[in-house]
Amino acid sequence: MVCVGSKAIGPKGSRQNGLIDGGSDDSSHKKRGRKDKGEKPRKGGHGSSKGPSVGKPQHGKDKKQRRGDDGKKGKGRGKDHGSGSSVVMNPGNLRNQDALPSSSTTKPVQNVLRKRVDPETAKYFMEISNLFDNKEIDLDERSTICANALEETRGKELELATDAVISHTLQVLVEGCELEQLCTFFRNCIGSFPVIAMDKNGSHVAEAALKSLATHLADETSKTMIEEILNKICKVIAADAANVMSSCYGSHVLRTLLCLCKGVPLESLQDFHTTKRSAVLAERLSCSTNQSSGHGPKNFENGLSDMFKSFVREMLHNAKADIATLRVDKNSSLVLQTALKLSSGDDNELYHLISILIGYDEDGTVEKRDYSDKKEEIVTLLEESAYSHLLEVIVEVAPEELRNGMLVGTLKGALFAISSHHCGNYVVQALISSAKTSDQMNQIWEELGPKIKELLELGKTGVVASILAACQRLEIYRLESSQALSAALSSDSESPDSIVAHILFLENYLRERSYWKWPLGAKMSVLGCLMLQSIFQYPHQYIRPYVASLLALEDGQVIQISKDSGGSRVLEAFLGSSATAKRKFKVFGKLQGHYGEIAMNPSGSFLVEKCFTASNFSHKEAIVAELLAVQSELSKTRHGFHLLKKLDVDRYARRPEQWRASQTSKETTLRQFEVELVLTVNLLPKISKTSSFLKVPRRSISRRSLTKLLRMPASGQQNLRRRLQRENQAARNLQGKAPAWHS
Repeated sequence: MVCVGSKAIGPKGSRQNGLIDGGSDDSSHKKRGRKDKGEKPRKGGHGSSKGPSVGKPQHGKDKKQRRGDDGKKGKGRGKDHGSGSSVVMNPGNLRNQDALPSSSTTKPVQNVLRKRVDPETAKYFMEISNLFDNKEIDLDERSTICANALEETRGKELELATDAVISHTLQVLVEGCELEQLCTFFRNCIGSFPVIAMDKNGSHVAEAALKSLATHLADETSKTMIEEILNKICKVIAADAANVMSSCYGSHVLRTLLCLCKGVPLESLQDFHTTKRSAVLAERLSCSTNQSSGHGPKNFENGLSDMFKSFVREMLHNAKADIATLRVDKNSSLVLQTALKLSSGDDNELYHLISILIGYDEDGTVEKRDYSDKKEEIVTLLEESAYSHLLEVIVEVAPEELRNGMLVGTLKGALFAISSHHCGNYVVQALISSAKTSDQMNQIWEELGPKIKELLELGKTGVVASILAACQRLEIYRLESSQALSAALSSDSESPDSIVAHILFLENYLRERSYWKWPLGAKMSVLGCLMLQSIFQYPHQYIRPYVASLLALEDGQVIQISKDSGGSRVLEAFLGSSATAKRKFKVFGKLQGHYGEIAMNPSGSFLVEKCFTASNFSHKEAIVAELLAVQSELSKTRHGFHLLKKLDVDRYARRPEQWRASQTSKETTLRQFEVELVLTVNLLPKISKTSSFLKVPRRSISRRSLTKLLRMPASGQQNLRRRLQRENQAARNLQGKAPAWHS
């Protein structure tokens, strides 16, 4: 029976010998599992639960030995912890906790023997575990039991947190207890926290406790208590920063701690533990003029900014002697990347961090440095995967002045060599995507523009795709890049109409160039499709060969493109391009009769919607009629249900005349808006300087923007029309007497 409010479940003296640390049955661990298994590896990285020896820094070893310690083989950590196994910890950090530890505190004070979990304690926590597993307690009792059970851990936190079975129970306890008990647990284990964080089992307990602490950050009344605990944790971790960063498990806990200090919401933590290359690629190849690096400054509500800054600085100061090794270690590189991303927007901190990471001593002149003297070292280090990822983030978050200095100094003349490397090419992609001025793009094009064919042949298609996107974003070298890509993927013996086909199956074509044929049923190249999407955003005079090549494809090939996830986006980009309506209607003709089957694919449904929006009234009705034929099957899918509702297919089925009247009304309204908007924008090119509504340059209005206007309520449309009329009148009044800024 559970004695709620008491310290134990039954008297300890009456217990028989239970499970002990060395003899824990792993079967119960497998049955219960561990929450958030995907967050950290339980196998591979470290084969042992024994913490790394602080007395013999792991990061100072050669590459092979490092792999043994922190690599995938898991060697060098010993077997799973048994009773009486010893670990090294630094209890000296418990003293003088208000003072920041010096770098000398990274050395261990003494070796501490990890004690065996006594049978009574093991049995006690097994009973607690069974209570939670069997759901025998309600919410009111849960908090009390968690508090009592955590009280039992006093003085035994290290042994319990690193036990393969009890650590699961301890994780549940720190997640379910009140803030006061959680802070007490942290205070009691603060000296051994680095060892717990670097342990295979203890790291999960440490991370669960940190996340539980984060849930209370929004409570202003608790903030002082939380700051006190976090300050102590940061001090003890910073004192042994090199070892914690190098550990597979410690690295993960440290990244969570950094995010907690910065105030990152719990739901966003995963973004700093995993990198979605597809998301990074999509961001880099965005042609939007307001593109950000993806790590732009964010104002997290509950962050402790000063604590975060001092923690990062102290951590790097204590690990400075080993920074050369930490940069090329996978685990520590991830920590450094997280610190950089979280510092984005704070130029002073970034200058300081980047200067140390590139290899300079700390001083106050980092922003004035000429990084050219580090060129050879940086280019050589780019062969290391961990360092190349680190430099990617440096390039993305660096202040503009520093990034420009690296481009014209450190990397000048070496861009093609770096682009040719299997790791370094990602740094060049980041550099191209981060370019913000025509001068920067001039240097990039000067070095890489003439090498587009060689880059494609080397398989560095990501670099070429980044160049095309940057040319569109900065509106520079668009004609040259279009011609260079066309020349690289065609030959005298081939028709120029084959360009689009070659790009759609880019890797396949480059591999089988001499005997390549259109592959039926093959998946299209992701990067090739992204290149075409960038190309179709160029002005119409630059894309004529690509438009002609697309229209030269057979009907069956266009249907195959429409059913491919990347190919359908290419057709969407073409329909939104500056190509003439006549050419777009040729694509409609090739797709006609197949809209139903195209809409069955999630990506194809977006294409069908795009075709509907871009077509005339008669073609709209033809599309809806085709969808009506497959309505029953289409409505069973999530994307199909949305498409049927968007195109109002149900109304067309019940009352076709009413549907036609509705579409006619929308078309009329659309044309009225188009006339009024174009007149307002183009009547006086710089009228936007006197207008708070239309701050856009002289150009035609996209149909997509007009369609959004139609979704306004009737009253909103009426107000907008009145405002447009006032803008038009103002433009006419100013037309005859243009102000000085117009002339």
